[in-house]
Amino acid sequence: MPTTLPSPVRRADTGHLWHPWSPIRVATPRLILTSGAGCRVTDDTGRSYLDLRAGTLNAIVGYGEQRVVDAITRQARQLMTWDLGEVTTEPAALLAERIAAFCPPGLSRTLFCNSGSEGIEAALKIARMFHWITGDRERTVVASWTDGYHGATTAGIAATGAAFRRDGAGPLPDGFLHLATPRCPGCAAGAGGHECRIPGAPEWEAQLAAVGAHRVAAILIEPVLSVGGVVVPPDGTLAALRALCDRHGILLIADEVATGIGRTGHMLGVQHDLGHGGGPDIVVTSKGLTGGYAPLAAVTVRQDVYNVFADDPYLGGLRHGHTTGGHATACAAALAVLDIVEGEDLPARARSVGSAVLEYLSKDLDGCPMVRQVRGRGLLIGVETVSVEVAQDVAALVQQAGVLVRSFGPVLTIAPPLVITEDEALAGARTVADALHAVSGGAR
Repeated sequence: MPTTLPSPVRRADTGHLWHPWSPIRVATPRLILTSGAGCRVTDDTGRSYLDLRAGTLNAIVGYGEQRVVDAITRQARQLMTWDLGEVTTEPAALLAERIAAFCPPGLSRTLFCNSGSEGIEAALKIARMFHWITGDRERTVVASWTDGYHGATTAGIAATGAAFRRDGAGPLPDGFLHLATPRCPGCAAGAGGHECRIPGAPEWEAQLAAVGAHRVAAILIEPVLSVGGVVVPPDGTLAALRALCDRHGILLIADEVATGIGRTGHMLGVQHDLGHGGGPDIVVTSKGLTGGYAPLAAVTVRQDVYNVFADDPYLGGLRHGHTTGGHATACAAALAVLDIVEGEDLPARARSVGSAVLEYLSKDLDGCPMVRQVRGRGLLIGVETVSVEVAQDVAALVQQAGVLVRSFGPVLTIAPPLVITEDEALAGARTVADALHAVSGGAR
């Protein structure tokens, strides 16, 4: 029987809790979520919502999944964790092995961190130190797409060109280059009647040449730009980047924090383009890795990159890490999540359900004056509206109708738990479409 939280909870929230990435003054009270089951969450009034955002793309196996809860309970009771700088724990070792099994060949060594942001920070440090140890010490520049998002640490912010994330955070570190995002600038600006031109390898080659390709340590990319607007690069983009990196001795880092663990229809987003015949040099996964049940990130590198660190003159290993990186209980949660993802072939479900949702929204919203474009891959789908305000208004209407979506900039992101059924997903998509038509003045 639903219960209502006492008013002290609301007072504690408004009086003491600082909400990240959120305005301090909000027009309506925030939801207080108290429980979840499957693809639904419940607030303190007992109202249930269909979650089309998987929390923040992390709750991939849904809420209240007993197999994950049991794994966490067993490990916490047995040995909650230990610093991996000094020992090995069973869950951490077994999880590193599992990650190597679904990564492209050669990616076989994993360093664990606590969050996607920490994972990116570690990946950049590894790339720069790799070149430093091998004697190529001019290679310190990290290149990344202008509209990419790579976390909230100082290095992550420096790796994006977005003023929303950069302004006021300076001075930011040097050594970053922003490459043209693989999206038509005219389409991004909402211009009509122009000829589409998507930047690619020729533009990136010229940008690298301008700073000196011999100075570039790594290129950091997302297989699908998530926070940057659910931008899906054209087929062949990652293969072109791989070839560019090979020509110039640059490491390729794939930020799979949002796209990894089945979200786009493969275990890793890069596998759409690179397959198993090649891959990045470093992959960072997080979010879905533990299904949201515990904080964890994995930085997985090629064996030849790992081997170089034996020659580090100070330690003979990596001079980086965190006390709770590879927390044993978090790793146990991840092992249980991977059992579900692989055992139930959730990447295949993401492909089929995502395809159905994308087809439905593309047809239903065709000609809607408030929609610029519908795009996506797997169960990572973006509906780009004409403005930030429209996206926010639609998200509010959808919430009133009992569905939760993510509104960031002008884009509504639909990224539900991967366990969602096609009927559930299409019902939620219908609610989003109805709200967009209502905002457009064409309520149905």
